[in-house]
Amino acid sequence: MALINADSLTLNPREAETVSEVIFKRIYNDSDLAEYHEMETGIDVKTQIAFAGRLGLLGKKTTGCTPNEAGGFELTEKYWTPVLEDFRLKHCQADMPALLKLFRKSQRINPDFFDAVGTQEFGVIISAVEVAMLENMHRKIWFNDTTAKTIADSGVFTNGTDLGYFNSFDGLFKQIFVELPSNAANRVAITANAGANYAGQALAEDAALAIFEKMVTAADERLVSAEDSFILATRSLADNYRATLRNKNLGSGFLEVVEEGRPKLYFDGFEVKVRYDWDRYIKTYQDNGTKWNLPHRAVFTTKSNIPVGTLSEEDLTKLDVFYDKTLKTNIMDAAYTLDAKHLEAYMTVAAY
Repeated sequence: MALINADSLTLNPREAETVSEVIFKRIYNDSDLAEYHEMETGIDVKTQIAFAGRLGLLGKKTTGCTPNEAGGFELTEKYWTPVLEDFRLKHCQADMPALLKLFRKSQRINPDFFDAVGTQEFGVIISAVEVAMLENMHRKIWFNDTTAKTIADSGVFTNGTDLGYFNSFDGLFKQIFVELPSNAANRVAITANAGANYAGQALAEDAALAIFEKMVTAADERLVSAEDSFILATRSLADNYRATLRNKNLGSGFLEVVEEGRPKLYFDGFEVKVRYDWDRYIKTYQDNGTKWNLPHRAVFTTKSNIPVGTLSEEDLTKLDVFYDKTLKTNIMDAAYTLDAKHLEAYMTVAAY
């Protein structure tokens, strides 16, 4: 498949003359993965993650010469199970309309006309692909499901979705839903998610305020006291909370501030990081035509509790770019290992 399809462009003497003049459609999340997750590198095969339980009570009054026995640690485990993924994009100059001026004009046909690697124009495209790679990592980390099924097969994914892009490993939502089920003390139910249609799933006024309050109340003391704890939330919840802030005076810990030109939300002193991409993925890939699958979601946790594992962070954002003389084709290859882990349930409160 050609990398660039220019069939819909009207060619005339004043069409765009460089790739830098092309306006690329914005992605939904270009944040560095490290903003939300600790990154574990060197993960290329199944690798053990060991947990040592907390010691209980220690120290009793001494009686005689024999010290009082204390309980020991309980060890449990999980495993990194990284998968190797890849993709290839190809571009052949001969596929482009002869009049299109997006690529530099060569002084000779062979090889200059065909070889775009290293040119400023092709560099713009490479950068756009690398940013798109990052957006896909965010999607996989949260929405992947090894047992993914479409709605027609009693699943939650929109009919027609290519599940091969979603079923390579279990993402964080899949793990959290299993480890924090509906009856868990650290799960907060969002009643609007059960609405029968889009309108029925709308949040009531001040709903997010009540949801965030329940989340903080349900949180383990170790989560509340952690320095890197935050609340990740869909835009739907964030917008509802913003509306409450505009109408109520809740105090200094409940506010929206602007830092370096970007708004930041806080609830009771905890930053609420808005995951605009979650809303987009739910509406695009988990829509049955009548309602969305859990359109309102929030996760109160820490970066260290939802790490991402890979052999090398560079693999997740960099391409192998080369020119194939035999095929007269410019090729962009990517390959990486990837996994995500929800480590300790007590360090998470989930609202869904």
